[in-house]
Formats: sequence, structure tokens, C-alpha cells
Amino acid sequence: MKQNYAICGKRILIESPLPLTEHENFSIFAVNEGETDIKITYNVAEKLPETPVNTKKTPIGAFVSWEGEKVFRHNPMGVAEGALSCYRVTDTSESQVYFTNQSYGVMSDFRYMWNSVSLSQLFLPFKILLFHSSYISTDGGAVLFTAQCGVGKSTQAELWRKYMGAEVINGDKAGVSVEENSVFAHGLPFCGTSGICKNKTLPLKAIVLLSQAPENKINRVTGISAIQSLMGNIYLDFVAPGETQQCVDALIDLLSKVPVYHLQCTPDESAVKCLAEKLGMRN
Repeated sequence: MKQNYAICGKRILIESPLPLTEHENFSIFAVNEGETDIKITYNVAEKLPETPVNTKKTPIGAFVSWEGEKVFRHNPMGVAEGALSCYRVTDTSESQVYFTNQSYGVMSDFRYMWNSVSLSQLFLPFKILLFHSSYISTDGGAVLFTAQCGVGKSTQAELWRKYMGAEVINGDKAGVSVEENSVFAHGLPFCGTSGICKNKTLPLKAIVLLSQAPENKINRVTGISAIQSLMGNIYLDFVAPGETQQCVDALIDLLSKVPVYHLQCTPDESAVKCLAEKLGMRN
């Protein structure tokens, strides 16, 4: 079975010997055949292939090993063996993903497949970063609210919908592509528990780092401080060789084109007014 998707401006072809999970989130990103940027081949077997012995465990429990430029990323899922993705660090145009018969149904499910195929890593050579963020459309552009879980990304997005008429594109994740003369935010077919998942691409106006505070205060973040803060909210673990440098290079380029702010905020309309004033907008 073959299926083409257009995600973050790239065409992704998935080939599988078994049926792919059908879900509305993916259907809105499905496209007809065209020139492929990334080809992902699913392989189903009784057990996962052997990998090199120099393995490192990531903070989320995946296991990464490598041999030259080839990376092997094993993503377990509960008691199942999970999935093993194999790709090259600098050329991710083709990758192989291995599933066991027992784990295929779970690991190819739309909620987990982006992780099982290592999509964040496959996008990296294209200067595309996947952010843990709420993505809103306002005044013809995109604003991303990014922070760790529980800080208030969805709250601020909802406040902007209520008081500024913003449209929430994705409540939990966003893709960002850094291009030669511009930066774009992209909807993704994954949205965590928010349930808000739309296929929309807009020029990125700002990234807003959030923290909770008794009163609102905003300042622009630049240089190393901005890079370090943003890296903490990107879906990469920086274990594979070259991954850190590729990300830093993309962020340096991004910072030359898009402002990053730190908003210490309250969960009410006053936070909206504070950010809107900084962005030169009126509510």
C-alpha cells in the first residue's frame, strides 16, 4: 500500500505491506502522487533487526545507535517491541522502518507513527523543526506559544481566540520551516490531547516562550539564550551525531528572520493585551 502526504511543505511517501491507519487527521494532509522528498518504507517481520552496540538511551526511553552516517532509532511502546527506524544523518530522503507483527497496529497508528518513523529527525536536514507549541493564526500570520506541559500554551491560544478572534490551528504541535527569505509555520496531523488539528501554512510572525507569573511582562530573547530555550521545546533528543549542530544552524537562521519573546503571563485578557501591544496589534 502506498500513501502520499504533504507535511511542512514536503511530500512524504509511505509504502507498507499492510494497510495504513485511516484517520481524519491524516486524510486532510493526503495528496496525490508527486515528486517525493522523503520516502518511508515500512517493513514487518517477526523480530526487529540487530543494531550496532554503541547505543544511547534518550530521555523518553528510545534507544539510538549509529554506524558512520547511518542512524538506528528504536522506539519501544509499552511491552511491545515497538519500531526501529533507520536513516542517514545528512540525507533523509529515504528511510526504513521495521515493525514486529505484534507492534505494527500500535506503532503505525496516527497518534504514534510520527515518533515511530522519527519524523523530527527526517525533517532536520530540510531546516524543518517540530515544536511543542500551540499555533494560532492572527492578523495574516502565525504566532507560536511554546513551553513545557502545564504552563499554559493552550490557555493563551484560547485567550487569543476569545479576545482577538485568532484561529487555533494546532493546540499542541507545529512545524516550522526555515527557508531562504522567510520562515513558515505549518499545521501537523498530530495534536496531542487538544484535538485541534488543521492543515494551514502561514508566515511566522513570532515565537513566544511562556512562563507563569503574577503579572505580565514581556521581553525579546536573542542569541544563545533564545537558542537554548527553543531547543528545550523542539522534538529532538540531540543524541545522534550532527543533530545538535543541524538544529543550532536552523535556529540561528530562524532568529535572523523571526523575533522570539519571553512572556511572563497571567491566564487572562491582560496577557493578550501585553503581547498584542508588543506585536503592534490592537484588540
